[in-house]
Amino acid sequence: MFLKQLQYLREIERYKSFSKAAKACGVSQPALSRAIRQLEDELGVVIIDRKKKVFGITGDGTRVLKWAHDILRGISELRNEVSVTRQAIAGIVKIGVIPTAVHIVPLLLEAVQERCGDFASEVHVLPNVAIIEKLVSKEIDIGIMYYDQCPQAKSFEVHTLYAEQQVLAASGAFQLPDGEDISWDAASRVPLALLIKEMRCRQLVDVGFQTAGVEPTIRLETNSLELIHAEVMAGKVATILPISSFPLRVPSPGRLKMRRLPGFSPGAVGVVRLSEPATQEFAAEVWDSVLKTRLQDDLDLLCKPSA
Repeated sequence: MFLKQLQYLREIERYKSFSKAAKACGVSQPALSRAIRQLEDELGVVIIDRKKKVFGITGDGTRVLKWAHDILRGISELRNEVSVTRQAIAGIVKIGVIPTAVHIVPLLLEAVQERCGDFASEVHVLPNVAIIEKLVSKEIDIGIMYYDQCPQAKSFEVHTLYAEQQVLAASGAFQLPDGEDISWDAASRVPLALLIKEMRCRQLVDVGFQTAGVEPTIRLETNSLELIHAEVMAGKVATILPISSFPLRVPSPGRLKMRRLPGFSPGAVGVVRLSEPATQEFAAEVWDSVLKTRLQDDLDLLCKPSA
């Protein structure tokens, strides 16, 4: 048995497709199929049900997958342990975070450093679904995502971090109403760059416009926050985003005008991990540090919309 076979199996489960898994692993589909066949022959069980039209994993395959996740996680932790020893650091934490919460990660890492000292981190920017997948496959330790998208199951531990505060943000090129708020009707007449409809943040914005009974003026839709920020700073469009999606270390006054949208139902961002006991003391300390960090206070202080 080779570790590559277990990695192939993990990707097959993730993509529910031999061809997509092969592409993700950087091998040909025949090579990946042969590796799985060899694994099945060696173990004496059928892992993939090839008779069904719809992709399926057998009961034996489910048990093999659990062991595969545990083995691959163990190998990853062994490598981390060696790296930690060589670098003389407290540990390595792997985090998955949704795009609109990226800028709160430095605040969390600072809290971890204050408690644990020097450490290393690996941060993946992922959609909600991918965060759950990587938690299940034990490729990340902690996920930061929309609370309502977190599985409410005994196998997961979930806690709320903060409630999002959505704002309309624009450069000085736009004339916005005075004050800290803007109506949905007024916001609908401003040319906007928004995230794509598949993203939870955008879905919440759409609910706001629909509730107000108005249609937004959309000039750009993308899954790239970097592109939205660039277009907004260039004065070409405005945007509606959680205030936590803007760089927290850069003061907004003088750079961007921000207006709150009243009546908006904010999304809650939460932190999630597998509920099974952490195998490393450092991972447990990271989790405790995250839970004790008062992010809501930091967001209110650093990102109050400018008048």
